[in-house]
Amino acid sequence: MPGSVQGPGPRPGPFTFLAWTNITLGASAAAFTWVTSLLLERPGDPTIAAFAFLLMAASYTRDRLQPAQSDGSTRAAWMERNRRPLTWWTYGCAAALLPLVVLRPWCAAMLAITMVTAWLYTAPLVPWRGERLAARQIPHLKLPYVMVVWTLLCVLLPAAQQHALNDPRAWLLALAGPLIGSVTALLNDLRDSEADRREGTHTLPAVLGERRTRLTAYTLAGLGALIGLFLQPLPLLVWAAYNSVLLARYRPVPGEHPRPWGDAQGLVVLAAVLALS
Repeated sequence: MPGSVQGPGPRPGPFTFLAWTNITLGASAAAFTWVTSLLLERPGDPTIAAFAFLLMAASYTRDRLQPAQSDGSTRAAWMERNRRPLTWWTYGCAAALLPLVVLRPWCAAMLAITMVTAWLYTAPLVPWRGERLAARQIPHLKLPYVMVVWTLLCVLLPAAQQHALNDPRAWLLALAGPLIGSVTALLNDLRDSEADRREGTHTLPAVLGERRTRLTAYTLAGLGALIGLFLQPLPLLVWAAYNSVLLARYRPVPGEHPRPWGDAQGLVVLAAVLALS
């Protein structure tokens, strides 16, 4: 796939390529499932990790190939030039999910939940003030919606598969993880705030503005790190600090995407758990 770039425009470097194909994002999700297992003192499950990788890579690449996602950026132009191999990449990831669903029954439930939530996210089904809106259009709903899906995939799926849902540590991570992880979700929303306003997507940056969104993000990271004191203090503190530094250094610039370093956060947290636990 790296050699398939055609037409004008810069050729992405290795890290950028991994981000634009959502390989980094998928690897991060896989790493988070492993983090959950380690924090619950269970062995990591390669099948669950592979499922998380493939699900994230397939769903996000499909999403980025939609015409509505074309924003004139370098990334969007590159993806359009490489539409065919990226489409096959998406199909390949989706096909590879099928045997994993057979091997791990809880994966089937997660796949069904993901399909339903993706549909509800874009379909105008929810009654709201005399009209019907998609979930993404309801004020302040996008962030918790995304983080609930993350929690189901990266925390509750491995916990359920390993019979650890009765472990209080699983629920502490289910609280702390979305709070800290929401920082990078808000970082990406900052970049898209103007487009979200035009499209009627009521993200926090579109409603609150940049300054108050940043303060909200730092507060969420702090709360997540505080909850982490009852779980694994140092790794979760590293995670909160990492995401906060990304946010502090980021300045929204049209056509630029802050995704690569944010997408890699799961790998950073896994390294922190392995090194500090």
